[in-house]
Amino acid sequence: MRNLALTLARNLGTVERERGPIKVKCLVCKEPDDIFWDLILWADWFTPNERARLSYLLEKLIKPLNAEALMHFSAMITYGANDDSPFLRSLLTIQRNFDQGLYATTWHDEIIQIRSTMPQASLIVPLGHRLIEGTEAASEAMMTAAEAR
Repeated sequence: MRNLALTLARNLGTVERERGPIKVKCLVCKEPDDIFWDLILWADWFTPNERARLSYLLEKLIKPLNAEALMHFSAMITYGANDDSPFLRSLLTIQRNFDQGLYATTWHDEIIQIRSTMPQASLIVPLGHRLIEGTEAASEAMMTAAEAR
């Protein structure tokens, strides 16, 4: 799961540099013990042409995944500018809180997993820039500690 989250977070950074911001970019699973995760994306710039949107995102996000990451991937669900729901607004709040550093103490395997009561998502992994920064900082600290020995 760690490999899936980190690869998607990095690839999403590339997509955002090319096309613009994505409001919500999270992995979610319905059951805490489930190993399969859905990628939820919500962006105002998503084209109304769903086939073109999915084709672009598959090329940029899913095709680069290795076999280990694909083992945990279930589906990609996208929402455009006209979509709105309590589920999306809740994910948006979680994404913003994550980007502001409000979940700093709940890291698991260098990946944050946020529990929720939403039936569509009992666990949420935000894929914002902090995920990559936090993981790189943890990796650097482990390398420094290993070198000091």
